[in-house]
Amino acid sequence: MDSSQRVELLQKLIGQIREGEFPYVERPKKPINWSKYDTAQCRQIVDVINTIRQSVDEAAIRIATVRGAVPPGPGRPPNHPADIAKVLLLQSFFGVPNRPAEGLLILFSDRLGIRSDFSYKTIERGYDHNAVNEILDEVFSLTNEQVQDLETALSVDGSGASTSNKQNYAVDRRKQRTKDSGGPQNGEWAKNIGCDSRDYQYHLAAIGIRCKLFAAYTSTSNHHVGELGLYPTTLEAAVRNQPNAETILGDGLFAGRPACNLAHEYGLKPFFLPRRNATLRSKGSPSWIQMNMNLLRNPQQWLSTYHMRSISETGFSMLVRAFPQPLRKRLESRKVTEDFLRGICHNIKRLCYLRYLEDLHIDFRRGRVAE
Repeated sequence: MDSSQRVELLQKLIGQIREGEFPYVERPKKPINWSKYDTAQCRQIVDVINTIRQSVDEAAIRIATVRGAVPPGPGRPPNHPADIAKVLLLQSFFGVPNRPAEGLLILFSDRLGIRSDFSYKTIERGYDHNAVNEILDEVFSLTNEQVQDLETALSVDGSGASTSNKQNYAVDRRKQRTKDSGGPQNGEWAKNIGCDSRDYQYHLAAIGIRCKLFAAYTSTSNHHVGELGLYPTTLEAAVRNQPNAETILGDGLFAGRPACNLAHEYGLKPFFLPRRNATLRSKGSPSWIQMNMNLLRNPQQWLSTYHMRSISETGFSMLVRAFPQPLRKRLESRKVTEDFLRGICHNIKRLCYLRYLEDLHIDFRRGRVAE
C-alpha cells in the first residue's frame, strides 16, 4: 500500500468514525457496588466537611513551611486565610450566597476547626484574597496527590458555567452548531443564538479517566481566549498534578500538530480524533504522524482508548448536577475563584466516594511525610 492509498484509507476511516458508521465494539460497563455507593451517599456531608478541614489545614502547613513564619503586623490581627478558605469551600458545597454562608460558619466552626468568627463581608472579600487563593490552589493539588498512583490517562475538554438563570451552555452550544457548523469561534458564537457571551464563565479542564478527579481546571472571563488558548496552561497543570499520566485524550479541536507536539513535550501520548482531511505529512510533528498511524493500523484498539474521553463530559455533567445554580459573583476575579471552587469541591466529593468504592486510603500528609 503506497502513501496515497494510506491517506485515502485514513480519511475514509475518520469519516466512518465521525458519522458513527464504524463497527466499534463497546467496552463492558464497569459494575458498581451499590451497597458501598449508598454508604458513601449517606456519609457524604460528614466526609466532605472532614476532608475540607484536613486538606485546608495541610495546605496551610505546607505553604507556611515554604515561606516560614510571618511576624504579625500592627493593628487588628487579620482573619486566618485558612479559615476563610474552609468557609468558601463549605459555601460552594452547599451552594448558598454569602449571608447564609455566615450561618454555616457558625454551625460548622467547631467541626471545621475555625479559630475565629467573621462576617459575610469577610467571606465576600475572600474571593479575591491572594493568600486564600494560594491555599485553594494547594488544596486542589492535594486532592490529586491522593490518586497519583492510580491515574495514567487524562482527558481534556472545555465547557462553560452559566452566570445567568436564562442560559444553559450545552443547549446554546448545540443550537449554534445546528445553525452553522462552521460558525465563528470563541465568544462570537453567542451572538448567533441571541445570548450574551458574558452569560458564561469559560473553563478548560483535564480529568483523570479512572478516578474522575480534575487534574487541571483553568477558568477565564476572557471570551476571546478559546480552548486551544487555554490548552498549554491546562496541560502544564495537569502534568504537574498527575505526573504518572501517559496519555492525553481530546476531541477533534486538539487534533492539530501543535497540540500533539505540546503533549509529546510533556511525555504524553495524544489520542485526538483527526479531521476528515488529515494526511500523513509530518511537517515537524512525529507524534501527530504516530497518532494517525496507530489509528490506521488498529482502529478498534485506538478507539477503545479514545472513547474514554467521554469522561470529560461526565465530569462536567457531574458539576452541573451538583451546582445547578448560576455563578453569583460579578467581579471577574471573583467569578474565576467561584468557578474554581466548584472544581475543588468536585474533587473532594470524589475522594469521599472513592474512600468506599475503591477502598482508597486518604492521607493529606503523605507527601509532606515523604519529604
